[in-house]
Amino acid sequence: MRPVKSPAPYALLAMLVASLSLVPPAAAQSVRVGEPLELYLRLLQLTGEASVGSFLIRPLMDAGPPLLEEGIHPWSARFESAVAPRGGRSAGTSLPWGGEAGAAEARLRLFANTRHPFGGNDGVVWQGKGFTTAVEAGGWVRWGALSVRVQPVFTVSQNAAFELAPVSIPGMPAEAYPWRRIDLPQRFGEERLSAVHPGDSEVRLEIGPVTLGGSSRDLWWGPGVHNAIVLGNNAPGIVHGFLGTRRPVNIGIGEMEAQWIWGGLDQSDHFDPASEQTDRFLTGLAVTYGPSFAGGLHLGLARIFYGFIEDGGPELGDVFLVFQGLRKSGLATPEDPQGNDRADQALSLFARWIFPESGLEIYGEWARNDHSWDFRDFFTEPEHSQGYTLGLRKATTLDGGRRIMAGAELVNLQRGRTVEVRPTPVFYAHHIVRQGYTNGGQLIGAPVGPGGNAQHLSLDVYDRWGSAGLLLERRVYDNDAYYAHAEVNDLDSCCHHVGLSAGLNGMVFAGPLDLGGGLTVVREFNRYFERNNDVWNLNLSLTAAWRPRG
Repeated sequence: MRPVKSPAPYALLAMLVASLSLVPPAAAQSVRVGEPLELYLRLLQLTGEASVGSFLIRPLMDAGPPLLEEGIHPWSARFESAVAPRGGRSAGTSLPWGGEAGAAEARLRLFANTRHPFGGNDGVVWQGKGFTTAVEAGGWVRWGALSVRVQPVFTVSQNAAFELAPVSIPGMPAEAYPWRRIDLPQRFGEERLSAVHPGDSEVRLEIGPVTLGGSSRDLWWGPGVHNAIVLGNNAPGIVHGFLGTRRPVNIGIGEMEAQWIWGGLDQSDHFDPASEQTDRFLTGLAVTYGPSFAGGLHLGLARIFYGFIEDGGPELGDVFLVFQGLRKSGLATPEDPQGNDRADQALSLFARWIFPESGLEIYGEWARNDHSWDFRDFFTEPEHSQGYTLGLRKATTLDGGRRIMAGAELVNLQRGRTVEVRPTPVFYAHHIVRQGYTNGGQLIGAPVGPGGNAQHLSLDVYDRWGSAGLLLERRVYDNDAYYAHAEVNDLDSCCHHVGLSAGLNGMVFAGPLDLGGGLTVVREFNRYFERNNDVWNLNLSLTAAWRPRG
């Protein structure tokens, strides 16, 4: 995130908000990552009331058949036209030269932290100490199969000072990540931050079940609710091109979805100032399969590569790295007998199984941050450089039509025992691409961070007036760094940096607005691995969203 000192962003925001009065509202929009309606659709899928595909590649482009008739489920009246039926179109206003146009969702978000930064899975927002504001608005235009959506986000963060961990890496700024060389600042400088990001903007061409174009939208691959190991919405949306399916495609033996992306990653202003290479590319491919002989089962695979863009500019071959062989021995040459390539990669396998009869889903993701040397190496040490997520969710219908969703999820990105016998990379960090798996100074994957792990419990209730929920979390920060420090400094085992949090959240429908809020109490123990360095933090979030309706 980079400070913006000119008044241009404020003028741009004012023009966008004013333009809403000139563009009539549209009825249906695709469902974006992380919004309450997306989680509600997941609930309805578990109760057999909505068909939304695998839920493993998001955002949901075509969410399937319309939501059920008014009165069947709690939010029928509110969102019966909020999701486009499969193969359907959003209802906009016809334009004199053909096509149609409409307004996109407008949203105001406010955040506050009392002691230190806290937050995650919030896209371009960085929730530092103090107050943070994010405002977005825009509109869309469609001509036949071509659509253009402009929906930028303007953010302002107070970015107040707090105690930083000392940085021992030579040449790195005082606010840099303290434990290793990765573009993951503790604090984004010493001034207030202002920034504009293209947000949910995109240009899209739809040809039957296939879609292609360019976008800056948040993406999510995998089944997790709180953690996406290889691609999530924890960092600013990646400006990227894409090619894939816009709905599940019947291939005779089941249904398939796919998405192939390629784009660029930004470096923050708070990384190594001596770094000569700052421009990075990213390319990734995700494919899912739902077998016809196992109803409710969805399997998926994702592969990501990122590396430096050389002086001559992006190379076409970088786009196709996702099809590179899986064996590192296949990359070995006389000049490079270890098979070390210039880019970093991650491979992820995931699955989600839905049981609508009982309202249950179980899911898991297993990822690796390093090649195996060959298949023998893979079968003897499959746990090398692994990370994983496991979870389940249970939906229940109560008297009066209310719905309740209970969930549990755990993620582990900590290095295993193989680190004792062979070099093992830290998840999201790389010895060549020193900025790591980040965009704009934030992790692209799970917010638990390099070498961390977390456990989540959640309970949400949905009624006609909105929703209310409870979330409990235990998060262990930087365990890989802790063990490395323990070897050098002989630290006691008491000094793991652990955070416990409990939060309440809810949303109410108020006329044309969806009003949401949350309050999370956080207690961190042994912050920065310092014995008894325990701190409290309160995190507050407020949201007001206006959703276009026909």
